[in-house]
Amino acid sequence: MKIAVVTESSANLKAQAVKDYQITVVNDPIMFGNHVYHENVDITTDQFYRLLKVEKEIPTISQISMPEMQVVFDQLQAAGYEQILVIGLSSGISGWINNLKTYAPSVDGIDVRVFDSRTACAGTVNMVKLAAAMALADYTLDEIIAQLTRLRAATTTVLIVNSMRHLVKNGRIYNNSSLAGTMVLRNKPIITFNGHGKIQLLGKERTLKNAQQAVQDEFSQFVMNSQLPVRLDVISANDAQIADDWASELRYQFPAVRVKTGVIGPVLGVLTGDHALGMIWSLDWKPLLTTLNQEQKQ
Repeated sequence: MKIAVVTESSANLKAQAVKDYQITVVNDPIMFGNHVYHENVDITTDQFYRLLKVEKEIPTISQISMPEMQVVFDQLQAAGYEQILVIGLSSGISGWINNLKTYAPSVDGIDVRVFDSRTACAGTVNMVKLAAAMALADYTLDEIIAQLTRLRAATTTVLIVNSMRHLVKNGRIYNNSSLAGTMVLRNKPIITFNGHGKIQLLGKERTLKNAQQAVQDEFSQFVMNSQLPVRLDVISANDAQIADDWASELRYQFPAVRVKTGVIGPVLGVLTGDHALGMIWSLDWKPLLTTLNQEQKQ
């Protein structure tokens, strides 16, 4: 069956990847006060962070509507697709995925499945690329979802933020009672996505350097315990140079790991604020796909 892979703009897929893997991207809305912007349509990442500095109100996440999604589904059906797989931002951040799960059975004429990445940014991207590559290689939808579940279980997202203000304002932090002391000047809260895709406090350090080392120590444990190739994405919110420098250090310390850099776009930036820095690590999806192809031939 011909399978379409759909994701949202918060994944920050590059245009070439969208073209190469034939991925459909829908644009996420965010709100500054009563004004709605859509990622990559009327606001860029740079524009978002400039607005963040001058706007008095903290922005909030909005959702792509189901009528908008129905238009996408109709277009894909008209293009000859027989099944659609939607992979989205963690349901712990946005209600979009859960709304889609409720809506999907009502879509006529085409089978729509919904997969919760339980992460964001590069973590979602890796799953989207794996799914799209498998779809192009004629794997079944059930086979794709099985491998996405495997990759999701091996994905960890850890972020260092300057402040918890944005997370608290948006009500996106799990277990608020753990926040004591994180508002202290110079504290660097470290947050992560838990197994249900909700954001929770992992720890806090007095300096950025100490926070980076704490996150790096967590990653080192994953590398030592993994028997398969590992991928690492270093992401930042308006701090590309720091991310590049950290990535260079990590490439030197972990030469066997594929290390990439990326940005925290407007949707996740609504929650992290600017100058956030993070690491997303997982199994490397490309060798994973190669292994699957070899197993299929045997």
